[in-house]
Amino acid sequence: MTSSTFNRTRIYSAEQFRESVSEPISNNSIYLTFGKTNAWANDAAPNASNTMAITEYDVWHNMIGGKRLFGNDVSHVIKRFNWTSGNVYTAYDQTNPSLQDGNTQFYVITTDNNVYKCISNANSSVSTVEPTAINPGSITQTSDNYIWKYLYTISDSDLLRFTTNEYIPVKYLISNDGSLQWQVQSRAVRGTIYNIIVTNGGTNYTNVSNLIVTISGDGTSATATANINTSTNVVSTITMTDYGSEYSYATVTISGGGGSGATARAVISPINGHGANPLYELGGSNLMINPSLRGTESDSFEVGNDFRQIALIKDPLKPDGNVMSNLKFSYAYTLTTAGSGDYLNDEVVYQGSSLSAASFTGKILSWDTANGVAVIINSFGTPTSQSLVGANSSTSRFVSQILSREVKSYTGEMLYVNNIKPIIRSADQTEEFKIVVKF
Repeated sequence: MTSSTFNRTRIYSAEQFRESVSEPISNNSIYLTFGKTNAWANDAAPNASNTMAITEYDVWHNMIGGKRLFGNDVSHVIKRFNWTSGNVYTAYDQTNPSLQDGNTQFYVITTDNNVYKCISNANSSVSTVEPTAINPGSITQTSDNYIWKYLYTISDSDLLRFTTNEYIPVKYLISNDGSLQWQVQSRAVRGTIYNIIVTNGGTNYTNVSNLIVTISGDGTSATATANINTSTNVVSTITMTDYGSEYSYATVTISGGGGSGATARAVISPINGHGANPLYELGGSNLMINPSLRGTESDSFEVGNDFRQIALIKDPLKPDGNVMSNLKFSYAYTLTTAGSGDYLNDEVVYQGSSLSAASFTGKILSWDTANGVAVIINSFGTPTSQSLVGANSSTSRFVSQILSREVKSYTGEMLYVNNIKPIIRSADQTEEFKIVVKF
């Protein structure tokens, strides 16, 4: 039996999740649910969520409703590394196994919200000049001798929805959207050599004019020249004069110049070239989900109360057993009542001879005095046309009409649960969530 931590597998899995949300088919629906109006033991420090089976039951018991996710609510994200003067950035190297470990800073986001990959770090020097040039078909060398490859610019909408202090969005374009990223992708060249690393400077190199760099491999056209440090007479750097193409391996030989012992190795681009697929090149194995709740969501949800728990549920069922595909669903009973007296918000109500012997219990989410309508959550049992009694107010009103929950309890697959500090809802308020799922 073998196991693998191959990052491309994780990226592929993340892609499948995102695509499943994007596909407009009814049996592939994921919903953000919200609920829990009763307080945590300490609302400032909510209970930690966990994967115990009881948690799944609790989410359903606490639930107020759910809103469906769509493709534009989900983006691949990568760790955010701001370009900062004085940092030493890691240069791309096809032999480096740590490039996509989430900690290796081989790319940066600049103050212009441009993303660049580091091609050369000038022999591990500090970076002092922020890259600003945008060359979709080539690379850029700054005056500190760093070499950068422009990959893409984060759009204003993605900046707002999928950018945080810790993460930035990344994607692969499958069609021309008119962006600079499409130019980068479409102009990428397979198997280029943008950088050659000197592994041994050798000795006694005094004549740069007849110093020869030979590149041999399975590609074509790559050429370079060597540079000598005249103080130490060693080969210091190698400058590419043609990046070539179609290399999967290359050997670099240094000859002439009056010295000996200098060695170097070629850094070969990803198979399809730098910038051909930023998603895989930068390791986009994390997803950020950015759902929102906007006021009443066209009178789908009550406002004025609070909630402390969110979850993601895949393919919950309607009461008739079909997979839920609605844009939203309510997990509350709406009971129209007749009689006198008012229920209290958040009070427990019941049907039966007593609370302890009740056939139905629930909690008032909202009460419409004028119309005698109670919206009830946290319910157990099924309401019927009989008296509904308030445990605190002692109000007793007859239930004349029942609007049932719009989703079947305990159905679908619960993918995520998060316990949060209380959020008080209002009709003119929008709650946005940034949920990071790691694959």
